[in-house]
Amino acid sequence: MPDTAAPSIRQADWPRDAAALEQIRRRVFIDEQGVPRAIEWDGRDARALHVIAEHGEQAIGCGRLLEDGRIGRLAVLKDWRGQGIGGQLLTRLIGLAQERGDIAVYLHAQADTVDFYTRAGFSARGEPFDEAGIAHLAMGRDLDYSRWNQPLPRIAYPRPANQLVLAQAALAARELRILSPRLDPRLFDHEALNVAIRALIRRGRMSRVKVLVRDVRALIEGDHGLLGLARRLPTGIEMRCLREHPEWSDDTLMIRDRDSVLALPAGASDPGFYRPRDRAHAAGAVDRFEDLWRSGETDPEFHALAL
Repeated sequence: MPDTAAPSIRQADWPRDAAALEQIRRRVFIDEQGVPRAIEWDGRDARALHVIAEHGEQAIGCGRLLEDGRIGRLAVLKDWRGQGIGGQLLTRLIGLAQERGDIAVYLHAQADTVDFYTRAGFSARGEPFDEAGIAHLAMGRDLDYSRWNQPLPRIAYPRPANQLVLAQAALAARELRILSPRLDPRLFDHEALNVAIRALIRRGRMSRVKVLVRDVRALIEGDHGLLGLARRLPTGIEMRCLREHPEWSDDTLMIRDRDSVLALPAGASDPGFYRPRDRAHAAGAVDRFEDLWRSGETDPEFHALAL
């Protein structure tokens, strides 16, 4: 029986760790469960991300994440089951999916593991089916970025971009700067964002939100929630309009506390990026925003509405 020292979980390196990973999967899936070798070795390992659980020099568990967000090949050697290792491997795989900006993960759960995945936040997607002679159930889990504070090199629109907008507001200590042509409703017009901004403003007299847009009329006609919030909290939220400027190509920029940047290009189909806790990069973004801000003005229609 294994001793009581806690195993370690790490991201594996393929192909350096391939032999250890293959040994675990052979013992669990092929030897124990009778999965055909042709199904187990499906040719997708080289393109996948892998995790491994180790106790000293012994590899005792593994799992993988495919390019499309599918989690699989989650296995723990028999003597090590029931100690939470499978849950740790699953958590690490979900973390890897979030670190690359996936909006969801899914898997095919064996019938006797459905409760395990349900406790981990997965829900059924369809009816049970047979795979490799074993009853399975497709399950999935949407990934939440509403408090995410790690870098993302690519961001899909509208999710998780809308959740990262919320993260910027929820995690702000004092300042928010928002540059957006029309405050895209899919990103900025939802009650959770308003709640986070209200909490920021009420945190102290130094809390400020600056919003720079191109078209206030579109916000008024659309009854935009953030515009309404600015109307109710005029001392905390200042909004200006900048209709034309050579340094603004209709991209969207959200800066938190001079050290965290969320950037989305003008074309919604193009990926943006998220760089929290990056003061050096944020400094340039703040300078650009403030240059544009000085060129903006309080739109008369917004001013009349605010009064």
